[in-house]
Amino acid sequence: MRFPKKLIVVALAAALPCMGAHAQSTADLKKEIEVLRAQLQVLTQKIEAISVQPDMTALTQQVNRLEQKQDLAADDKDKSGFGGLKVSGTIEASYRSDDLGKDHVFGAGSGYTDSGAGVGMIQFTKESQDGEGIDWTLRLLPGSTSYAVHEASLSIPINKENRIIAGLIPDFQGYEYSFPNANPTLGNQLISHNALYDLAGASFYSGLGMSHTFKNGMYAFKWLVGNIDPGSDDPAVTAAANSTKKSVGVAFRGDWFIDEYTSVGLSGAAAASNRNFSIMAIDGGYSRGNWQFNGQLTAGTMRAAAANGLDANWTGVSGLVGYKVVPRLQLLARLDYMDNRSNGGGTYVDFQGGGGYGLGPEKDSLGNTEMDPNTGLATTGANLTRLTLGTNYQINANTQWKTEIRLDQSSGYNFTDADGNLTKTRTSFGTAFVLSF
Repeated sequence: MRFPKKLIVVALAAALPCMGAHAQSTADLKKEIEVLRAQLQVLTQKIEAISVQPDMTALTQQVNRLEQKQDLAADDKDKSGFGGLKVSGTIEASYRSDDLGKDHVFGAGSGYTDSGAGVGMIQFTKESQDGEGIDWTLRLLPGSTSYAVHEASLSIPINKENRIIAGLIPDFQGYEYSFPNANPTLGNQLISHNALYDLAGASFYSGLGMSHTFKNGMYAFKWLVGNIDPGSDDPAVTAAANSTKKSVGVAFRGDWFIDEYTSVGLSGAAAASNRNFSIMAIDGGYSRGNWQFNGQLTAGTMRAAAANGLDANWTGVSGLVGYKVVPRLQLLARLDYMDNRSNGGGTYVDFQGGGGYGLGPEKDSLGNTEMDPNTGLATTGANLTRLTLGTNYQINANTQWKTEIRLDQSSGYNFTDADGNLTKTRTSFGTAFVLSF
């Protein structure tokens, strides 16, 4: 806006009589007039500078071109199928040793179990491009010798509280998850898993079901019907009479999120038509401040899976405590116990007297087992206790350094060292750098 110069001059002229009244002479009055003229000139220059508006045409055109490029890039991304796609994963550079095998193993994997398998993990998740909220997850395990696909699942919303779930879905029993990156939905703080995860529960479900939430997420429930660990129905794995059929079953999990620190879950799985089994588990967790607590109780039975040919029955309990000495360093302790004494021993994983994990028929120091005089079959199975101590140091937002020492104690002489000697214990040590992205 440009102010009329005449108005400014008139205003200043109107003020001159008052100023002149105080002047002592004509010379003083002239000096004051010169000062006012100088001030008027400065003020006029400032008004003219304010009134001059820059030409924004070039800048506006440049912004429009950038917006058009972004829109075209977004369209190309959607057309190529990359819209809503997210990629994540984890890899572990690890070392572990075992006093039984006297071996020293270096490798890259996603944690180790008793099998020692080491693989990486990469996960693709996709949201619907049309806004319908249909999601899918594909999780791959490059380098795996047993299976390359860990999850291939769909999640289709019916409404805000209910979804259809389908595909290949990992087991959801217990408080531990598959990978060692301490992610709240994928990983666990230690390197190895507890005994219940390794020996007392299913691994995969392939089927169709639904998930539900209630009271703004305070309660959650999911279920599915399908095949449970169909690879275990192979006659090379199990001696079930109907080994040409797939085990059809149901699996479920319900969660109660009591508050932001505390949760309780109840889960189960049961199947028939080949392997006939049922498993039930209850787990819970509490995490607040520097402390973390997790616990799990599992019980199960499987028809004709014990060492003496009768039904295998097992129960197990696991508890974990974590404390952060400083925000980046967490101390961890975990204790597991598996009761496996019924009918010569047998669990969901270690059935029919396999005894590969310190379980199976309980042996004495000479390798003998207690036998039924009528059948000549084992009557008592070995129990297993695991104590794991470890540390978890968060190097940065994506990298952890873990250490772990684990003692496995059997109630019988059910471990065999590299020289063929029987022993009740096995001690393993591991350390790993885990990178997540």
